Amino acid sequence: MESPVMSQGKPSILLLVLAVILWGTPSPAQEALRVATWNTQSLGNQGSNEWNQTVNILNRIGADVVALQEIDTAAEAALVPTLAGATGYSNWAVSSVSGTLSGDFRGAVLSNYPILFSASHSAAQLSGDPNANDITRDIFEVHVQVPNAAERTALFILHLKAGSFSENKFRRAIEFHRLSQAISAYQAQYPMGSWLVMGDLNEDLGDGPFGQTFNAIPGGLPQTYSLGSDITFPVVYDPFNALLAMGALIADATQEDSTTLYATRPSSGRRLDYVIYANGALLSGDEVYNSMRDNGIDDTPIGNWLPKVGAPLSPTASAQSSDHFAVFADLTVPSTTVNAALYPGSGEDFVMSTGVNGLPTSGPGNEIKTASAGDYFYVQYVSPGGTFDGEPPVIIVEPFPFPGIPPFGPLPGMWFSLQGTAVVLFNGLEQPGGFQAAIAPVLGNTHSYLVPPGFAGVSMLVQSLAISPIAANGFLAFSDAHQLDLVP
Repeated sequence: MESPVMSQGKPSILLLVLAVILWGTPSPAQEALRVATWNTQSLGNQGSNEWNQTVNILNRIGADVVALQEIDTAAEAALVPTLAGATGYSNWAVSSVSGTLSGDFRGAVLSNYPILFSASHSAAQLSGDPNANDITRDIFEVHVQVPNAAERTALFILHLKAGSFSENKFRRAIEFHRLSQAISAYQAQYPMGSWLVMGDLNEDLGDGPFGQTFNAIPGGLPQTYSLGSDITFPVVYDPFNALLAMGALIADATQEDSTTLYATRPSSGRRLDYVIYANGALLSGDEVYNSMRDNGIDDTPIGNWLPKVGAPLSPTASAQSSDHFAVFADLTVPSTTVNAALYPGSGEDFVMSTGVNGLPTSGPGNEIKTASAGDYFYVQYVSPGGTFDGEPPVIIVEPFPFPGIPPFGPLPGMWFSLQGTAVVLFNGLEQPGGFQAAIAPVLGNTHSYLVPPGFAGVSMLVQSLAISPIAANGFLAFSDAHQLDLVP
């Protein structure tokens, strides 16, 4: 049995094919959830053109849950139940106004699903300092119960401070810190719950890199601004990396049939509005809704497009309703299906076992192995029921920091990313290199790899795949993945 050396290698063309074929494939282990976020500027008076076009756009998008920003007066907040009725939503919630910095703006949520909890978080509440007045508008936390989902899903709705001056960036840095406090509190209570951040962040991801450092409170702040006593310096303004560090991913939404039109505020051409998802939530598609580009057809060239409800709207609908475009995304969240595996695959007739200097094992409690340079790492895969006998196999590994957040792909059961760091360790479609190019019956196939020096402190996530048109998704069956921790 040949024993090649494990190496960093280069991503295979196979991974590029996977990126095209797998993106958007449904999974039985997840429950679908369409969400939308929209800074409506103002709802307008009931029956006005602004109001009517807002209703039309919400109906056209057809989201299960909608996060609205810039509900701009108490009187307008009182219209939210009416808006919910006009758009078919049975549940709604509206945030409060706290402190002195909000400009009377509120957030709101419309939901097809039960709202289990809502809280309008002020700076004083999040910081523990009763004198803190350091966020512009309350952070609105809403929990919804997606049918058949294993746990509630939390939405954190934001409308952060606008402006490009240093004092504005400082204020947004503090607001992101307050957001992290709210998310941490949610995760402590519901560790298995997915969470989303949605809203108008008043920052363009394309303006990075960020990283401005504040060693003291800057000038130019409002007279009533009061920094919470829990804040320590330096304060670094790096908003998106702060969320990524918490394990979140940013939906890469663009306007219909485009891969480059990110603008959500047409007058400035800037991308300010986002759907961000984490902790088991997975993305299958996204779009910035611009009625000018909505013709009901997924045109060429290839670009973002999601199916919508009803007929296309008037091309001027977006411009007549708000100064921002809505952003919507199709996500999935974990279902009530129980899988005891640490890194569960697609649940098909395809099993992988791994071992270090010994017999490969699998199953709960056997998914994490430890190895050092010079050890032999064994990968065995088999189709116990013979479903995938004779089909080409693939073994993929992806490194990640030890300890750290494991990689994952756009599908439940797929434990490698499509970001260029995954490596095809073996591909039965290409040169087998001494190994069998097809899955053998009964006993399957076993590969051995010599662990090289220089990888101590890194973990590898390992997963085997069977390429087959009879797989549940029509292309690939995923084994459970295993973790290999490399130590000195």
